[in-house]
Order: sequence, then C-alpha cells, then structure tokens
Amino acid sequence: MNEPSFIQVVLMGLITVFVVLICLIVIIKIMGAIMTKVTGKSAPQAVPVPPAAPVPAVQPNKQLLVAAIAAAVAEDMGTDVNHIRIHAIRKL
Repeated sequence: MNEPSFIQVVLMGLITVFVVLICLIVIIKIMGAIMTKVTGKSAPQAVPVPPAAPVPAVQPNKQLLVAAIAAAVAEDMGTDVNHIRIHAIRKL
C-alpha cells in the first residue's frame, strides 16, 4: 500500500484542527444562546477602570531611598552600611 505523502499528512492535520475549532466555536455560541434564554441575563458588561494616579517625578523622602540603596549595596558587597559612601544617585 502507498503511504501518504508529507503534504497530505500536513494538510489533513491542518484541516482537522480548523474544522474542530470551528465546531467548538459553534457549540460555544449555541450554549451561550441557550444559557441567555434560560437565565434571562445577557453577557456581563465591562466595568470601566478609573485612571491611575500620576506618579510623582520627585521622591518625597530621599533619605529613605538613599538608605534602601545603601543597604542593598552593602548587602551585595558583603560589608556594613557604615563602610560605604554614596556620593550621588542618578536616575537611569
């Protein structure tokens, strides 16, 4: 018996996948219509999200920021915070 060619196998696989996907879409649409009629409710509406508050450009408490950076650098270097000196902090 002749074996199917590579092209035939690929085409049959793609056709099968897309036919099953279309069937799933149809089944989901039908079930959605049935559930809408049974419950009498429509699909939930999207709730608007309020815009986020703008982030201030300047840190209100720079000493806290410097202390956190100094602690992180000291931990990474394996030394005490008193042994390091931070001259400047620039935003990258």
